[in-house]
Amino acid sequence: MSLDNMLDSRGRRLRRPRSWAALAAILMAIITTLVAVRGYTSIPEKPRHEVSIVVEGSHDWNISQSTVDAALEKQPIKSHKPLTLTVTDRHLSGDELLRGELPDYDVLLSTQTQNLEAENQSIDERFSGSALKSEFVSGDDEYTDARFEISNAFWDNVGLGHGPQAVLAAAERAAFVLSDAPVQNPLYWFGAIGLCAMLTAVLLYFALRYSSRWSSRYRRLIAAQRKLARVVLDLEALEATYAAAPENSRPAGFTKNWNDLRSLSLQAARNEDPLVAALFSKAEALNQHTGAKLADFENTSRKLTQLADSLMGAGSVHANLAGTGSTFDKLSRPIYEAATALLIRLDQAPGRMVSGQDLQTLRTELGELLDASTGDTDSKQAVARWREAEHQLARHTRTLITSLRRYPHGRIPAAAQISQDHRQLRESLGLEAPEKSSALHHLRLANALVRATLGDTLASDGGRQTPDAGAMPDTAIASARGRRGTAGTEEPAPRRRGLLITLAVLTLLGSMVAAGLLVAKLTARPEVASDGSGQGVSFEVDDPAGMLVEEDVLRYMDTDFESDSSFTLAVRDAESYLEFRPPESGSTFRDVRPVSILEAKWRLKGEFKDKVDPVTGELLPEEAIIPVLVTDAERTVVPGIISSEVQRGEYSWGRLNAWEHGSISESRYLEMEVAGTLDDYNEALERNGYERAGFSSSSLFWMLSFMFFFTVVNLVLVVRYLLGATSRISRFGRGAGALARAKKQLETLMLGLDDAQLNAVAVLGSGGQGRADEAGQRLFERALVMAWHEAEELSQLPMSERLHQSYAHRVAHLERLVAMLGERDADVARRAKALVAATRGAGGDEPASVILPGNLGIRLPEQ
Repeated sequence: MSLDNMLDSRGRRLRRPRSWAALAAILMAIITTLVAVRGYTSIPEKPRHEVSIVVEGSHDWNISQSTVDAALEKQPIKSHKPLTLTVTDRHLSGDELLRGELPDYDVLLSTQTQNLEAENQSIDERFSGSALKSEFVSGDDEYTDARFEISNAFWDNVGLGHGPQAVLAAAERAAFVLSDAPVQNPLYWFGAIGLCAMLTAVLLYFALRYSSRWSSRYRRLIAAQRKLARVVLDLEALEATYAAAPENSRPAGFTKNWNDLRSLSLQAARNEDPLVAALFSKAEALNQHTGAKLADFENTSRKLTQLADSLMGAGSVHANLAGTGSTFDKLSRPIYEAATALLIRLDQAPGRMVSGQDLQTLRTELGELLDASTGDTDSKQAVARWREAEHQLARHTRTLITSLRRYPHGRIPAAAQISQDHRQLRESLGLEAPEKSSALHHLRLANALVRATLGDTLASDGGRQTPDAGAMPDTAIASARGRRGTAGTEEPAPRRRGLLITLAVLTLLGSMVAAGLLVAKLTARPEVASDGSGQGVSFEVDDPAGMLVEEDVLRYMDTDFESDSSFTLAVRDAESYLEFRPPESGSTFRDVRPVSILEAKWRLKGEFKDKVDPVTGELLPEEAIIPVLVTDAERTVVPGIISSEVQRGEYSWGRLNAWEHGSISESRYLEMEVAGTLDDYNEALERNGYERAGFSSSSLFWMLSFMFFFTVVNLVLVVRYLLGATSRISRFGRGAGALARAKKQLETLMLGLDDAQLNAVAVLGSGGQGRADEAGQRLFERALVMAWHEAEELSQLPMSERLHQSYAHRVAHLERLVAMLGERDADVARRAKALVAATRGAGGDEPASVILPGNLGIRLPEQ
C-alpha cells in the first residue's frame, strides 16, 4: 500500500507530512529562474533610440542647428525611449520650468544665462534653465533633480568653452536621467542570481533531509510493526505451547517470560495507533517525543520477538513436543562454535602448549553437552543433563585457562558479550543466567587468551572481537545514539549544536567582510595620487612677455598624467579679456562679470584657429588651452580651462568651469597657480564619467553577504554528501567483494558436503569425540544452509539497500560465519586424514601418501 493511501486502525486516511522547505524551495527555484532571465535580458540591453535635438532661435557659443547636427553626426546619442531635446533662446514660463507642462516638447533647454529681472509680474516667461515633461518622472523631487542635472550639464560644459558639445552633453544627460533601463551591472545580477540559487539549494537540502528523516522513521516503524504482527499472529500457538507444558514442569522463568510476552504485546498494540498518528502528524512527526516513542516501540517489538522465540523453543522442551532437539541445538550452538574455535587454535599451537589428553577431554565433554537431550522424554531430565554437561565443560575450560596463563601473552581482548536471545532461552528453560561462570564465557575467554598468545591464527579473526548480534543491550544502543545526537530526533547534541551555530556566525561575519570589500571596491570613487611631479605633461607656451617658467610649473605639480598630454598656456592681459567689477565696500576681493569669462575663453579659441574645428567651433581632440591672465598689479588669474573633453557624470569640475558668479582668484604666484589648475584638471579627467551605481549599495552588500554565506554552507553540505556517498560506495564495494568471496567459499563447501560427511563418519565412534562430531556435523550442515540462504538474500538486495550500513554488517557477519564453517570443515578433514593415515600404517608398514575427501585439493604429506 502506498503512503498516499494508508489508513489507520479506524479507517481514517493518513497523509504523509510534507516540509514547508519543499514548497519554499520550489518557489525559490521559480524566483531564481525569473531573476536569471531578467538578468540575462537586462545586462546586454542597449539603448535603441536616438535622441533628436532641435535648435530654435539664435544663440551664442556657435550653437545652431547646423553645428549641433554636425557634432551629433560624429557622436550620436542613444536613449532607451524616444526623446527630443529642444534648445530655445527664450526664457521659460513657470508652468514649464516648475510643473513640467510641456505639451509640445519632451525636454526644453533655455540658453539664457540668467532669469529675467522684470518688475512686471505679468510676464510669464522669465526663467532660465531646463524643463521636461512631468510624465517622464514619478515625483516632484525627481523632477527637480532631473531638470537641474540637464541644465548643469549644459552650463558646466559651456564653462569649458564648449558650444554645440554643451548641447550634446545636455541631451546625453537627459537620456541618462530619464532612462527607465533596468540595472545592467553584472555583479548585481550575479549576486541576486547567486543568492536565490544558494538559498534554493539550502531549502532543497532541508526538504530532502526532512523527507529522509521521516522515511527513516517510517521504515523503522514498519519493521517494528512486522515484528509485532508476527508475535500477535503466533500468540495462539504460543499459548497452546505454554498450556501443553505441565504446570509442575514450568520453571519460574518460563512463566515470567509468558506473562511478560502477554503484557508487552498488549502494551505495544495500545501504543501503535498513537505512534502512527504522531508520525503522520506535521507537528509531531520529527519531534523528540515521537522519536522516543518510536525507539520504545522498536525495543518492545525486538524484545517480544526474542521472548516468542525463546518461549516457543522452551515450550517444546517442557511439553515434550517435536523440536526439542532443535531447541537444545540452538542453545548449544554458540558453545559449540567457541569450543570448536578453541580446539582448532590449540591443535595448531606449536609444541605441547596443551596436552593431548586435555584436548580429548574437551572434545568428550563437548560431545556430552551436545548429546545431553538425546533419548530423553522427560524435559526435566533433559535440562538437568544439559546443565550438568555445561558445568563439566566449564570446569575443564577453567583448568585449561589456568594452564594457558603460564605462557607469555599480550593484552587479552575482552570476551564477546552473550546475546540476549541466548539469555532469554536459558531463562525460559529454567537454566541459570549465563554469568561469568558459564561454559560459554570461559570458552570465549580461553579463545581470547590463546589469541593474545599466538595471534590471529583463524580466518574468522577479523583483527578485533565482534560481539554477538543482539548482545548489545537497548540501553547501550540508546547511549550510542545519544553520542551522535539527541535521542529520538537525529539532531546534533547540544554541544555540537553550539559549535555549529558558532561556525555559522563566523562564516556569516567572514561573508560580510568579503562582501564589504567587494562593494567598496565596486563603488569607490576614482582618486588621483598626490605624490607626482608632472610626469606626462608638455607645454606650448604663448607668452609674449616671457613671464612663465615651465620648469617651475612642473616643480609645483603634485600629480602625474597617465598619458602624454600637451597644454597650450596662453598668457594674456587680464584687463583686456575680463570685465572686472569694482569690489564691494570694505572688501579687497574683486570679481568679474560672469559672461566675460565665457567671452574670454571664446576669444582665446579664436586666436588658435589651428586647434579649433572650423564647423563646430570646438577644440580638436586632445587639445586644451589654459588662459593665464595677468593683471596690472602682476597678479595671476586662471579662469578655468578650455578643453576638448566633455564633462560627464556626477562630479563637477569645480573652478575649471565655474563662471556663473564671476568669482576669480588672484595670486602672486603665476607658476603655482598654473600647476594647481593642471592638478585639478588631471583629477577631473580621472573622475570624469563616474556615475553612482544604479542600485542600492546596501542591497548589493547584503545580497553578496548571504550569497557567500549560503555558498559556503552548500559547499560544506556537498562535501559532507560526497564523503558520505564515497563512504557508502566504498562500503558497497567492500561488501560486494566480501560477499563474492563468501559465496565462492560457500559453493566450495556445498560441493564438498558429501566429502565432509565422509570425513565426519571417519571420526565417528573413534573415542568419546564421536558424539561431538556427529552433533557438530548436524550443526555444521544447518549453519551451512542458513549461510547459503543469507548469501542468496544479500545478492538479491536492491542497490539502495546495499548502500546502507546494515548491508555491510550482514556481509561481515556472513563472511565470519563462512570462515568458521571452513575452519570446522578443515579441522574435521585434517583429523580424518590423520586417523586414516595412522590406521593404514598399522603393523609396521610405511603408509603411502593419500588424498582424502574434504582436503580441498591439498595433498597431505606422509606421516
